[in-house]
Amino acid sequence: MAVTRKDPALTALLEQVDAGRMLSACAKIAEEVRLSGSAEEGRAFRRLAERLKALGLRVRLSVRPGYVSWPGAASLEVVGLGALPCITHAMAAPCQGLSAGIVDLGDLPVREIAKAEVRGRIALIDGVANPARVQAAEAAGALGEIFVSGEHRHEMIVSPVWGSPGREDLGRLPRTPAVSIDRLAGEALRRRLREGPATGTLRTEVETRWRPLPLLEAELLPPGRGRDFVLLSGHVDSWHLGAMDNGSANALMLEMAELLAGRREELRRGLRICFWSGHSHGRYAGSARYAEERFLELYERCVVHVNVDSPGGRGATDLRFGIASAELRALAGESVEAECDVPYVGSPPLRAGDESFLGIGVPALFMEVSEQPPGGEGSSGVSAGGGLGWWWHTPEDTLDKLDPAFLARDARVYLRALWRLLTEPVLPFSLGAAAEELARELALRAEQCRGHLNLAPTMLDAERLAARAEALDAERERLSALGADAPREQVGRLNRRIMAFERALGPALYSVSGPFGQDPALAVGLLPGLTGAEELQGLAPGSPEAEHLLVDLRRELNRVALAVREAQRALR
Repeated sequence: MAVTRKDPALTALLEQVDAGRMLSACAKIAEEVRLSGSAEEGRAFRRLAERLKALGLRVRLSVRPGYVSWPGAASLEVVGLGALPCITHAMAAPCQGLSAGIVDLGDLPVREIAKAEVRGRIALIDGVANPARVQAAEAAGALGEIFVSGEHRHEMIVSPVWGSPGREDLGRLPRTPAVSIDRLAGEALRRRLREGPATGTLRTEVETRWRPLPLLEAELLPPGRGRDFVLLSGHVDSWHLGAMDNGSANALMLEMAELLAGRREELRRGLRICFWSGHSHGRYAGSARYAEERFLELYERCVVHVNVDSPGGRGATDLRFGIASAELRALAGESVEAECDVPYVGSPPLRAGDESFLGIGVPALFMEVSEQPPGGEGSSGVSAGGGLGWWWHTPEDTLDKLDPAFLARDARVYLRALWRLLTEPVLPFSLGAAAEELARELALRAEQCRGHLNLAPTMLDAERLAARAEALDAERERLSALGADAPREQVGRLNRRIMAFERALGPALYSVSGPFGQDPALAVGLLPGLTGAEELQGLAPGSPEAEHLLVDLRRELNRVALAVREAQRALR
């Protein structure tokens, strides 16, 4: 279990967390379906703004253009079987009647889908509709996709483009129609295919265009204590009524504002709360645009991004895997383990959940704090874990899917982490953990590159960086122990070094595009620019395929090597 820190002010705040207040706020938010850029969503934004103003925060509600997609009606007719209930997906191509033979690809991995014999036909694929599978099917020449999404049909967005597309992104948008059917319909379709070839006809309506998207910012500013801030964010738009996703998150954010507003005098950093549109229907268009428009401000002043998505779900007892950048996992673990008897494991930041700021070097904390236990009654069955509940992204995401006790528990987890981030003189980051994560990942890449590319010099630099990071962590612990008595100038210099380290190392560790772009919304690992290294062992040294890949890897290795050197300089 994590060490429990004694802080009377925090203890008092934790006792004030009110599940009833949050459920009441969530009920108001979840009165209407909130499509990105819709009038209904606009009403929810205005109600949130009024509540935050009443709490005394500085509030700004504005509008930005965003490229979003609203899926409409869809139908699937199969010769010899008839109509199968289905839904289409945001960013999929609309079609007025596409008829072609259906090929069953089952649960083939993405790489195998891209090589499948589906040219000129419709691919039948197991799993929830996602960009990687659509991209692979299109690469193989499929004219459309039918996904068998499990017991329920889950609303999804199938574009890999993160945020509103620029001109170069337009060619990456999906070109084919896609629909999802449930398990029973999938079984009927497969029985029909076992009888012989079958033709399916798809008709889908998808309205994709630029729309005005609201952005709500609320700031809680400490009195005369610097300009740095913690960014707390969550989306307002929803699939269907979205009581859990993301009404409960919005209610939790309001709860944080209410509790912390009464402790403004004790804060050392500002709290900026942002409510996004364009998450569900624009692939994080709202937060991505914020990263573009507020780049310098975020780069210079934002110490961490804390995201809130779908807390308080009924049956959500698994709190082991909440995401955190490596340097924040100790903080996350203390916050989680203080509220439940569960050992926190943690996960690296995902390419999901409005994590639009990793390329800038802003570390990430949380997104989905609690999930269903694997195989549990509420398990969605759409991921390796239990997910967010079978009702996720369906019309069943209603108020009865929330558990008041779990919503209060999750709120206390967030409150514990936020309080430390906002009030401790020295940022509670473990830079040694980040440096160790880098060293481990470089060792893995070096093994993959053996015989092709030498990573030894960069690995040596990473070891030196880890030693310096550990020394700085020791200095941080020493100053933190002094509390309010810590010399202000030393604290300020140390925090600047911590942030400089983050800006240097974070973009290489968690992104490919770096500060000035957005990586695709696809699954990636650590040091994602070097993920191609895993393909090298299957290629002959000196072969054309290996040489082409090595061009990319050498360039990326230079970027990583420079990031390590810059991080070293930050710690001197």
